[in-house]
Amino acid sequence: MILDADIGWRPGGLIALAIAARVVPNLVVVTADETHGRRAQLARHALNLLDRTDVRVIAGFDLGGEDRFLLDNHHRSPAFSEDFLERIRGLDRMIAAIVELCETTRRIRWVGLGPMSNITAVVSRLPEIADRVMVTQLGGALNHHHGKTPVSHNFRVDPVSAGLALRALHTPRLVRGEHTDSDATQITPGFPLLPTFEQPTAPGWAQLLAIHLRAWLVREPRTWLGHPLALSATLGLPFVTFRTERIEIHPDARLSRTPHGRPMQVSNTVDYPAFLTWMRDALRI
Repeated sequence: MILDADIGWRPGGLIALAIAARVVPNLVVVTADETHGRRAQLARHALNLLDRTDVRVIAGFDLGGEDRFLLDNHHRSPAFSEDFLERIRGLDRMIAAIVELCETTRRIRWVGLGPMSNITAVVSRLPEIADRVMVTQLGGALNHHHGKTPVSHNFRVDPVSAGLALRALHTPRLVRGEHTDSDATQITPGFPLLPTFEQPTAPGWAQLLAIHLRAWLVREPRTWLGHPLALSATLGLPFVTFRTERIEIHPDARLSRTPHGRPMQVSNTVDYPAFLTWMRDALRI
């Protein structure tokens, strides 16, 4: 499984990373919307705290999102050698690393939790990979809001890549904003796991999650658990059901239903209580 996530922005990305590290044996992490290697450094640090030094971290496409990295003032990243910093630089190296993985593995599950820049770059370089990568992507909306469907954050950050990937991939699965931004998945300062994560005896990865959550909740009063929900769907767990829709992809990456659109699998229903129980169990200290 390739976890393609913008670690260090919305806390759900780091939560999904922690869960994946604990339940996925054959895991690779690629950072989406990279910012000079900072997301890759944070991912490496978190994985080390989770005793997953075996998990490879690949720095992904840098979109210049300097303001979309949260923890600079709240979390001091550990020192990394110049050898590590050199390894995580370079779009060509990122593409080569993922292409190598795809060439040596018959079938890859790709969970997209950030902009679709990385999967687009890989498919553009080696189009045949699109036949062997099963992509579950966080993003997309089909219900109208004030007369127009909104563009989800992941698509809005890089709409060209979203448009290319959704056209090139074979029946991508979308976990829609209508389901990820539900009140049932909302995290507020009263989130019940926060006090547990903040205990002095909590493991380092849990304390890191608490720091990230608190930093975000100072910035905004709430966040949502869309990232781990999309991860659960990639794992084949039964919480999210999908249906096939024919979708038109607009130039700004907005989506709409149309009889002549491209077939895609889109989330249909979510069993929120079962999902939340699974998530708590996966994060249990």
